[in-house]
Amino acid sequence: MKLGRALKLMRTASGLKQKEVAAKLRVTQNYLSLVENEKRDPSLFFLKQLARILGVPIGLFFLWEEVEAGPSQKSLDQVRTLLARLEAMYLFANRGKAKRRVAA
Repeated sequence: MKLGRALKLMRTASGLKQKEVAAKLRVTQNYLSLVENEKRDPSLFFLKQLARILGVPIGLFFLWEEVEAGPSQKSLDQVRTLLARLEAMYLFANRGKAKRRVAA
């Protein structure tokens, strides 16, 4: 999975719409869509602000970055699977908090 897809996954898992996240980021909904669809590369500032809005550590966005296949690929896949499960648990446990933050 690439960065944009990871951003979309976390946004949707948080129960937030593109329109409301874009407004909080002070970007257009179209730009957010382009980022999520891998047609634009977001800035570090954009990622920091998005992490704040979603209530997640910025490092979560990079858990699924593609790497070249090699001898350690199986280990990386296992780590990614574990981290994805942990992230899902984190987002589920904190979904109400993220909605309250966006409303603020």
